Amino acid sequence: MNGTVDALPADTSLWMLSLLASTAQPLSRLELLDFLYPEVDEGVGRNRLRQMLHRVRSRPWGAAVAATSADVQWSAPSDVRTFRDACLAGRWHEALTAYRAPLLAHLRPTDLPAFEAWLDSERDDLQQLWIDAALSHAEELEHSGQPGEARTWLEQVMLVSPYHEEAVQASLRCAARLGDVQGAAAVYDRFRTQLRRELGVVPAEATTALYGAIHSGRRSGVDTAGFGAGRAPIIGRQDELDSLLARLADPATRLLTLSGPGGAGKTRLALEVLRRSEPRPAGLHFVALEAAGSLEAVISALATTLGLAAGGAEAPERQVLAALQAGASLVVLDNLEHLLGGETREELLAFMTRLLAAAPGLQLVATSRIRLGLQEEWLTPVDGLDLPATPTLDGAAHSSAIRLFLERARRVQPDLALTPQSLAALVTVVEQTGGLPLALELTAGWLGTLSLQDVARELQLGLEGLGSDSPDRPSRHRSLQAAFDHSWALLPPGAQVALARLSVCRGGFDLGAARSVGGTTLPTLLLLGDHSLLTRDRSGRYALHAVIREFAFARLLARPDELAVARTAHAGYYAALARDAAPQLHGPDQQQWLSELQLEHDNLRAALSHLVAHGDASGAQTLATDLYWFWYVRGHHLEGAAHLEAALALPGASTLERARAHNAAGSLARDLGHYDAAHAHLDEALSLARAQHVPALEAQALHGLALLDRELGHLDAAREKFRIAEALQRPAQDLWGLASTLNDLGIVWALQGDAAQAGTLFEESLELKRRIGDRQGVAYALANLGNMASTSSEFQRLTEQSLVIKRELGDRQGIANSLFNLADLHVNAGALPLARAQLTEALEVYAQIGRHRGTAAALMEFAKLNAAEGDARTCLILAGAADALARAAGVQVQGVDITDVIRHARLTCGAEADQLYLQGQLLSLTAAVQRAITLPETTVTAT
Repeated sequence: MNGTVDALPADTSLWMLSLLASTAQPLSRLELLDFLYPEVDEGVGRNRLRQMLHRVRSRPWGAAVAATSADVQWSAPSDVRTFRDACLAGRWHEALTAYRAPLLAHLRPTDLPAFEAWLDSERDDLQQLWIDAALSHAEELEHSGQPGEARTWLEQVMLVSPYHEEAVQASLRCAARLGDVQGAAAVYDRFRTQLRRELGVVPAEATTALYGAIHSGRRSGVDTAGFGAGRAPIIGRQDELDSLLARLADPATRLLTLSGPGGAGKTRLALEVLRRSEPRPAGLHFVALEAAGSLEAVISALATTLGLAAGGAEAPERQVLAALQAGASLVVLDNLEHLLGGETREELLAFMTRLLAAAPGLQLVATSRIRLGLQEEWLTPVDGLDLPATPTLDGAAHSSAIRLFLERARRVQPDLALTPQSLAALVTVVEQTGGLPLALELTAGWLGTLSLQDVARELQLGLEGLGSDSPDRPSRHRSLQAAFDHSWALLPPGAQVALARLSVCRGGFDLGAARSVGGTTLPTLLLLGDHSLLTRDRSGRYALHAVIREFAFARLLARPDELAVARTAHAGYYAALARDAAPQLHGPDQQQWLSELQLEHDNLRAALSHLVAHGDASGAQTLATDLYWFWYVRGHHLEGAAHLEAALALPGASTLERARAHNAAGSLARDLGHYDAAHAHLDEALSLARAQHVPALEAQALHGLALLDRELGHLDAAREKFRIAEALQRPAQDLWGLASTLNDLGIVWALQGDAAQAGTLFEESLELKRRIGDRQGVAYALANLGNMASTSSEFQRLTEQSLVIKRELGDRQGIANSLFNLADLHVNAGALPLARAQLTEALEVYAQIGRHRGTAAALMEFAKLNAAEGDARTCLILAGAADALARAAGVQVQGVDITDVIRHARLTCGAEADQLYLQGQLLSLTAAVQRAITLPETTVTAT
């Protein structure tokens, strides 16, 4: 993207390099033939490709081209990838530095149509990402008090994208903050003139109102709150926005539903409501639910959005309720209609009712094609954008539907504008699509192959063909179906099959999945993108709009053979991803693989569900076992345990597969405090491993049983099992297993008072973990060495080092452990506010993931903290709650002794002490956690 290419002639090797450097994934040789040698026989093309690869290896940059018999890949960094990665991470300044000019500047071939189409698409995609980055960076500058710097970037955006109304509005706000009314007038007048001259339309009402406020010197209406709603400017909808924001300003409004047909823009409108809403103490949250097929999945998605784990022994719903009780919040539940038309309707509505009742500060915004019907509901219909009030040039100029269509259409037909000659066809297009944004975007894509007049005629024919066979379907929805049907008809058969098969993906997919599941190639994906049927985000992932996925899936259902192929390929692809990831989760690339699995979690869930539904015991158990460590690290304990139980219920897997699955299920059950289930699973795993004579798996089962013994206080039994596991792992050179065993055996010695022996084991574990690149293992060994440190400064140094690594990896339980240890240090040192902040985060994590032993320990530490703060009453309440939780879970809280603290609190409270302790014992887990994390001066009602 730097505009220059050193030592690279503008020949086929340059085009190949451009293709390879733009993606981290390999390209198959067949795809390269389609791009680079489209007019020759395959055999001739393959020979030319081999010759070119041979030539490029002699060039300075050729070493980065890695070729196999099947594919070719670029293995070195590239500015395109650097730019995309920085955009994905939100490092806007870095992204803007990486992007210096359009891809390949003015270079392009003249006889390679597929490559030319890719290059145009890639340039446009990168430019849109640059606009996104520039707007986001400008927003950061604006909010940090640098409106002048922000306006510089906004000017660049408006040069590249002169119709981008969000950039215009942001520039007007910056001008207002600088007191530059004249500058604001120049921006507005230029924008208005350009729209009228080039498109024949006028600015949106919101832009005109914003300029009017600045021109008259009014601050009201100038400042708006930011929200990461995406950079696509919203067109029209001002009346709906004003109404929604006015209603939400009233705390008595608890539930708003944006209802309308698919493709009406409900999601975009909801995002804009969030963007313009004032911050709330408990946050502004957007929950995408198109992939959720059950109430459990809804709660899981909501918990994840709130920063909670989708699992834990504490019911996920209780976690969500507790989080939303923290203060006022605004939550969007997007795409509910598929959950409201079947068996899940009643339980979903009951859940929403419970949410509203339990969290008085919560306001919900739902988007759905079906109204909810709850008493609290305020309904806002979302239909098409406004159509021309009159079929005249002036009427069309003020139509947001005309405006949206022109802006999208000019990407494929740059000279299109509202003129006397185009007026009739444009009015026909927007009327026949009902002004639905998605239908307009689909229809605009047709202009690549049809004239505007042909598009108008096709829409009329398509609508007439639908007839009245669906009387319950709104005409606008029929228009959208017509738009999709016509887009489908424009696709070649191979692209139709690919689109239908890709509809089984959930939450987006990468190029590899597109090839495997869709059976497609990069040129076909480009074609689908050109037809506005597929989008690609800033990370390079592809996605289908929910409505397009629905239509495409309906086509797939009509082809049962293709449906079976697609679902099997989907499960196979994501099972392979988990299989590849599993060993890497213990090595130097664990952070990258953990992030990859998190990104694909919806697809992995769908793959597991398919395998279980089809009774594939081997596939289901293998996939669930491969995901076990990911679930453990990222805190999805309960979800993982449920998947493993479902997989183990299927007959037919091999003994070895069952042994691995039982071991994983036992480990998660132990962390959840389900000790009987854990013992049963681990005993079975040990028996099966011994029957198969697999020492490594036998050692894993023994390790799990030893951890179980240690948690239950059977330290001698734990030590013996660890020693047997160690004896199996050393000769087998199982370095990760051995390092983990040594670390956990060291903890036993520490609990038994032998610090020297514990320290020796921790040091050896640390050395092994460093050798294999297991940063998570390094973090745990550092933390344990910190616990053995002779000075508090050394303890703090090692513990903080451990915490940094755990945060980078997203190891939720590990983060909580380190925070707990640091909080105890700060309580002892009298740094009570810092201790409270660290202990609050630790307790919330323990409770969310269902780690009862950690939760009980944190409640005890909170009792100690409250005593130090001078609140003896709360100290006794929390001590009682911790005692009740530990006894109910059957755990011993090791390493935490607050006997003296409780004794002193009892003396302080006198005759009231027993009643306070009993009050704590009667608290629910949610109430105990809430009581602990609430600041002392705040009153909390026990439940």
